[in-house]
Amino acid sequence: MNNVSDEIRNWAVVELMGHKVVAGLISKSEMLGKPLLRVDVPATSAYGEFTQFYGESAIYCVTFVSEEVARRTAEANKTNPVSVYVPDLITRENHEEMIGLYKEKLEQLRQARLPAGSSGESTHSAPDDDEEPSF
Repeated sequence: MNNVSDEIRNWAVVELMGHKVVAGLISKSEMLGKPLLRVDVPATSAYGEFTQFYGESAIYCVTFVSEEVARRTAEANKTNPVSVYVPDLITRENHEEMIGLYKEKLEQLRQARLPAGSSGESTHSAPDDDEEPSF
């Protein structure tokens, strides 16, 4: 049976809440007075090696495996060490240009002549207040 201690490092596949899986060399660590699981993820064809730390509440399962299995799992997962959302920014000129295009399109639609009977208006009268609407 493998035990994780301050001195021992083991290869493992770590399953985390949120369906995230990382694989690498694990060890016990401490940060800000709290015990953490340190995972040194080996380099893959997509990303270089990196280290991440996880608190006990984030860990769903730790499976000790051989180095080969951990490396293959890391390669298959290709976990991105840093995932940041950065929206595409546009200039004020681009924004105003798009607003102008949409205004032109709206005006074209307002001026369009629709064939009779396809105006979208209902030919049914509205029910009186005491009538139940029929669906």
